[in-house]
Amino acid sequence: MLVERTLLVAGFVTAAYAAPPHTSSKAQCVAAHEEAQSLRTQKKPHAAKKKFAACARSECPAVLRKDCTDQIAAVEADAPSVALEARDDNGSSDPDVKVTIDGEVVAEKLTGGSVDVEPGDHTIRFERRDGKIIEQKVLVVEGEKNRKVVAEFASLLPKPPPKDDNGTRPPPPPPEKHVPVVAYVAGGVGIVALGSFAFFAFQGKSEEDDLALKCAPNCTSDDLKTMRRDYLFADVSAGVGIVALAVAVILALPALTSSSAPASSAKAKWRSWGTF
Repeated sequence: MLVERTLLVAGFVTAAYAAPPHTSSKAQCVAAHEEAQSLRTQKKPHAAKKKFAACARSECPAVLRKDCTDQIAAVEADAPSVALEARDDNGSSDPDVKVTIDGEVVAEKLTGGSVDVEPGDHTIRFERRDGKIIEQKVLVVEGEKNRKVVAEFASLLPKPPPKDDNGTRPPPPPPEKHVPVVAYVAGGVGIVALGSFAFFAFQGKSEEDDLALKCAPNCTSDDLKTMRRDYLFADVSAGVGIVALAVAVILALPALTSSSAPASSAKAKWRSWGTF
């Protein structure tokens, strides 16, 4: 029976190409049949089905039309499809997701309907409106209908810490505290002020030693003026330095105490290294 059908179709193909120009529609039917057969051989049943439908039209010859109609049912059984679903962070269905298969948009929103795909490997991309994306590599088998492909967006959420031996999760680490910029500024002012104190105290002492050799104990107020000014600047600088450093310590103390655990750990390591 198969041999007879093949001979009939082959004979009609020869007649169609030898027919006058007004029979071009018949030639198109034959061409569609040939393309459909080729596509079926290439394992593209969906594309083959469209071509068989083209040669099963009423204007096509009866013999060819019958063969194409029979072939449609055969490739329909081989044509696979996928059923797409997306679930939000709470595990509920989320239809507001765009889906592309191998770079081609197949759905701007999910409707629950299936999508026809050819057999083989495919890359299915789910894109949510907030920009989150999930891609899956899927091998679709010939004849597989409504293959379920689900995108779980909850899988993109941060993973909770692992449970300990008692089955409980450790508490989250406290937020990291940073030394405020003001503390650095106050510390810088304190250091500069202490440097100023050292400079003017040294200058004042040097002036005092010179006066002790020149005019002591009968030095006038004019003689003592420079020395007294240097000592005054030294006293003011010392006061400013002490206050500024105290402010810096107070501002930095919360951040410094929060990092006491790492510091103690580093200290322990230093002690262990020191034993070698």
